[in-house]
Amino acid sequence: MSEMSARDVLKLEIESLPEDLAAEVLDFIAFMRQRRTEEAFLWQQAVAAEARMASQPDNIQTVTRSEWESLTQREGI
Repeated sequence: MSEMSARDVLKLEIESLPEDLAAEVLDFIAFMRQRRTEEAFLWQQAVAAEARMASQPDNIQTVTRSEWESLTQREGI
């Protein structure tokens, strides 16, 4: 008999969960997807920033504290 994949085991586990725990699992999955999306976006921004810095090494941009905070603030925190 072959070993079950993680996906197959997960399906079996989810089927046996009460509705409230299934809702928590669904919430966790949404959290993980959002985190992956944010990480991909941040990496994309880091690569783009590195490329800009490499193409214009003498061009330094400064921002005020309030500009920095507005650029880096996250919604819902």
